[in-house]
Order: sequence, then C-alpha cells, then structure tokens
Amino acid sequence: MILIRRLLAPMESLLLISIVMLLAACSTTGVASTPSQATTTPAFHSTLKTTDGQFVLQFSVTPNRFGLNNFTVGVEDAANGKPASTMQAQLSTTMLDMDMGTDEIGLQSNGHGQYSAQGTLSMAGHWEIHILLRTPDAGLHVASVELDTQP
Repeated sequence: MILIRRLLAPMESLLLISIVMLLAACSTTGVASTPSQATTTPAFHSTLKTTDGQFVLQFSVTPNRFGLNNFTVGVEDAANGKPASTMQAQLSTTMLDMDMGTDEIGLQSNGHGQYSAQGTLSMAGHWEIHILLRTPDAGLHVASVELDTQP
C-alpha cells in the first residue's frame, strides 16, 4: 500500500498542476477583450421636387437596409415654403435588379407637412421609389428617386 501511494503521489501532483493550468487558461480575468465593430448603414436622405415643380420634398429611408425601414417625407409648397399638410401620401417601391413587382406603402400625416410609415425593402440592391402626393383637389404630384440598399 505504501508503494502504491509513493507511485500515485507524483501522478496526483501532475494531475493537480494540469487542472490548475487548464482553469487558468479558461479564465477570462485580466484578459483584454476586443469589442466587435458593428457595421452601420447610413440612412438615405434626399431633397426632391415633384415633376410639376409645385412641391419640395425631404425624403429619408432609415436605416436603408433590406428588411424593415422607416420612410419619411417632408412636403413644402415650392412657391411659399410652407408645409403642405392636407394631402395623401404614398410610396411605390420597385426593385431594379430583378423583377419583383411594385409594393405600395401608405404614409400617415402628422398634420405639419410630415408623412411617415414603416415598410419593407425585401432585398439589398438598387431600388426606385416613387413618392405620390394627392392634393384635396384630386391633383397628383410625383417625385422619384433611386437608392442602393445594403444587406
């Protein structure tokens, strides 16, 4: 029995040292971690005029990625610069890289010339967006823009 203990003692020490070293290697204490850098896609902003020149639009898409986005349109009368708040606004989105049809997104007014909604751009790529404004006298005013959406 004494002989067995003498043989096991060095093995026990070796096993104990191995366990301590393994625990030290797995420990994160004192190890500097590198923060991951998230890639950010810039929002899209553009100033546009309707094709008839009657309205100036401030258009933005945030975050300008495929998937859910916030679309906002600020509308001003081009003649006097006052917000145009008595119209209906809608977007039509068309993917230019492949034929996927056209989607429509209705925008809600905040009553101060700002119109907004959430909508989906179904894939990354080159999009054409038409902004359609209907005035109370049934006039239709259109502006168009092309943008590239990131994944």
